[in-house]
Amino acid sequence: MHGFFGITAVFARRGLLLFAGLLFCALAISSAANARIALDIGTGACIFPDHKDLGLAGAMARAARDDCPGGLSTGEMRDSWLVKSGLELTQHPAEPLSVHVKQTLFEEVTLYVRYADGFVWTVRHDAASASRHTELGGMFRLRIPWRAGTIETIALHAENVVDPRGAFVRPAVENARAESIETERQSLIYGLFGGVIFATLFFNLVLLVWLRYAFLFFYCGMTAATLLYGLAASGILMRMLPAGLPPMLGNVAAEAVLPVMLWFAVVFTITLLERGTVHMRLAITGIALATLQCGAGVIALITLFQAPELLHIPLAVVNILGALTMALIFPLAIIAWRRGSRIILIYTVAWAVPLAGAFARILVALGFVETSAFIEDSYFYAMCLECVLSMIGIAYRISNIRAERDEARAREIELTYLAETDALTGLLNRRAFIEYGIRRSGKGKLKSRLLLIDIDHFKTVNDGFGHEFGDRVLREAGRLIESISPVGAVVGRLGGEEFALIVPYSERDDSAGTILRAFRATPMTDGIRITVSIGSASGIIADDRTWRHVYRRADTALYEAKRTGRDRHVAAAGPDPSVATAA
Repeated sequence: MHGFFGITAVFARRGLLLFAGLLFCALAISSAANARIALDIGTGACIFPDHKDLGLAGAMARAARDDCPGGLSTGEMRDSWLVKSGLELTQHPAEPLSVHVKQTLFEEVTLYVRYADGFVWTVRHDAASASRHTELGGMFRLRIPWRAGTIETIALHAENVVDPRGAFVRPAVENARAESIETERQSLIYGLFGGVIFATLFFNLVLLVWLRYAFLFFYCGMTAATLLYGLAASGILMRMLPAGLPPMLGNVAAEAVLPVMLWFAVVFTITLLERGTVHMRLAITGIALATLQCGAGVIALITLFQAPELLHIPLAVVNILGALTMALIFPLAIIAWRRGSRIILIYTVAWAVPLAGAFARILVALGFVETSAFIEDSYFYAMCLECVLSMIGIAYRISNIRAERDEARAREIELTYLAETDALTGLLNRRAFIEYGIRRSGKGKLKSRLLLIDIDHFKTVNDGFGHEFGDRVLREAGRLIESISPVGAVVGRLGGEEFALIVPYSERDDSAGTILRAFRATPMTDGIRITVSIGSASGIIADDRTWRHVYRRADTALYEAKRTGRDRHVAAAGPDPSVATAA
């Protein structure tokens, strides 16, 4: 894992320590808050759905008959009552009480507080007051003003409830100290949650700009959607928006953002995995389901404002499609692992807890499982853990990509070398020599001199000493030509005993003379001495056509050098036709 212990790993290790600290603090504050809750009014309360306008007296009479069937059926839009009688609560002026309830899918809630002397105090939580009553954690709080006397009954009446969990999730009466600690706990959770998500998003945006890997883009999209989901589910969205909007807007917005987050998660998974390890049919199916889920989320938002009585239909579709999409991730991961993916193990560990939590929340939303404080708050802990582990996984994947890239570059260099190099001498072969010579012309602007170098009487060397000896002579001749060539020259072997050299054109260039003198003075293998004949021509080598012109002139000069006695240089005479043609 080259480069694994770089900046990404440092971030991941520190994030893991931060997450452990946050978990400890949140649990500690949660325990302290639980010790100060005055009363859990959900336990032992009479809860029943009803369309009838009973009023407080009718609801208390029904509770007295113990006619309490419990929550709603999935998809129904009905009114619902919670009645908790037999209380003996007294308020202290310095310790006012309040009713704290989880915000679910309903239009209005009325709180009734009945005292022993028969006095009833009421307050409504509706579109006009939603932003004022909503608190962090997706909760709403209805404060009870101080009044002397004993509180005998607390009742809650929710109108037009769509949520199968009912309207009364985690209802409790709290005193001021418990309210303060709960507020601090929620502030800590969501403040640090936002910090972790912001840090993760910023860090991955930097990596995206720097490395430009596709999976980083989709991870940034998923992180941004996670942040939006937190804003909607935490109640912050309702506090930010103007009054008069439906109280359930925050929950519906969260349900609409969740598919977007899941869509990015699916595509992130596909782009993160190594090439060849992804089952494409499952991947395409997952993307299609997540896309349909996003569409259902948009329809749910529209339905909230146009036909809220039908809201349960698109919300059920969102949750069913979400469950199917998440279910596809598991076979996708198993197949990737069986195909040799190295990143999938870390990815599976990173997403196991968030997916389990999301699946549990879907089951709650569909009415199959009862909600709990752990399920409601697990999203924060799960996503913090996912951020830390995903950063480790991303670091590992980047390390693998860099290793694969370096290996591919080395292989490419090796293949290029083999494709361009003469196997015997290590010089450029004919094709590569011509290509490099054309490049050297600077798009037809630079004049060059081509030297064709041929070993004299090489057939005699081969016949007298054998081909293996001749090959050694060719290798040594190639090394000698390359060692004495001027800077910027292109050196190659065109075939057989013929070598070539392209040098920048100069009237005073004596490359040919240098080569002749070097061969005369340098013995080859076993002390054998050889000479060479050289033919040269000058011109602009800008393409194959001009190369052929210059080559023919140099080859004619080489033939003349051999005809007139060898061990000499002959330069082509007369005007250069290639220059005239280029002009």
